[in-house]
Amino acid sequence: MNNPKYIIMVLLLAVSNILAKDAVLKIKKANTADKIIQNGKINLSVESEQSIKGIQFDIIYNPKELKLTENGIISKISNIDIYSSVKDEGVAKVLMFSMEGDNILDVNLNNIAEVIEVNFEPVNMFNGSSQVELVNIILAGNAGEQITSETRSVFDVSYFTPLKTTISKNYPNPFNPSTTINYQLSNAGEVTLIIYDLKGSEVKTLVHEHHEAAY
Repeated sequence: MNNPKYIIMVLLLAVSNILAKDAVLKIKKANTADKIIQNGKINLSVESEQSIKGIQFDIIYNPKELKLTENGIISKISNIDIYSSVKDEGVAKVLMFSMEGDNILDVNLNNIAEVIEVNFEPVNMFNGSSQVELVNIILAGNAGEQITSETRSVFDVSYFTPLKTTISKNYPNPFNPSTTINYQLSNAGEVTLIIYDLKGSEVKTLVHEHHEAAY
């Protein structure tokens, strides 16, 4: 993550103060019920009557209950980059735009798009609900104009004892230097997680220990 990219985005947003049509950055409907998120995975979508070039916002969360890393904030749009920073405990800054000038949302194709995935993890087997806020939301149009939108969104991320044992797909992808694989246990027990190559040979044992029932 390079500072010049942040500067470029700031300049982009400062080009014009003209207010365009309303837009909104929101939680994907299939991902929420009464703004309660389970399993810590949040999908954000943007809806607008004008094309979107840039998205910027801060994530505020309780670091005693939730953990968030840069690798847990993922672009859902090909050729559009995410620049994120989790410097202070409980605060993550997120910036999304294309250095090639591609649209995040092109209204000639659609006026709504799923744009960002945010993956929280529970701290010390946290069990319950934890409030998360999206604040200082800024959406930029084609000419760099700031589009009028809600500047704040609040929801809960919840963790409860799972009904069944499952393992999730790794993220961001298996070729990243750092890859996360989430799993959840409906009952306490020994957990073994082993990576194999395509020939079935063992590459590495990631987990081999006792875990309590939790995510």
